[in-house]
Amino acid sequence: MEAKTSRFSDWCKKYFTVSSIAFNAIIAALYAVVTLLSAPLSYNFMQFRISELLNLLVFFNPTYTIGLTLGCLIANLASTAGIFDIVFGTLATLISCVIVSVLCRWVKCLFLSGLIPCLVNAIIVPFVIYLASLNTPDAFALGTMYWTMFFWVFLGEFAVICVAGYPIFFALTKKVPKMNELLVLTRNLDFKW
Repeated sequence: MEAKTSRFSDWCKKYFTVSSIAFNAIIAALYAVVTLLSAPLSYNFMQFRISELLNLLVFFNPTYTIGLTLGCLIANLASTAGIFDIVFGTLATLISCVIVSVLCRWVKCLFLSGLIPCLVNAIIVPFVIYLASLNTPDAFALGTMYWTMFFWVFLGEFAVICVAGYPIFFALTKKVPKMNELLVLTRNLDFKW
């Protein structure tokens, strides 16, 4: 039992430094503020959340999962879908960050890693919208529109993460090496397109 506790303690010391905690707080605040400032787009049918491009940070530093999940939780407190978005929307961010963190050990492709949050949100967000619409006149219509909502959520996520976010992160990591150090990007800096 002591060996497991020691390994966990060593892992925490390695990955949860003062700077890591500070960066997670900054990421959480940035995610929440950007989502709230673009509120009509962030919570609607299409889910065009500009802050979602920050999900690509996990490809370079898995500890940023905490900041992104916390930022999503804070942003979802203002969601019109209420408790369903607070719980399941935040869970979607956590799931996509964990998958990217694990998958990018073997697949060193930033673009493919960007597709993970697109798919996870496209699967979960229509479900959240439907649950929030229960006991309203729109419930039946939204229940039959799952694949339409899936398409629109995926399209919004893809536009933000892959079309806008990918070139930004590509330029920052490849063209501005100081940015890697500043943002504490610790792995996958040799990623393929």
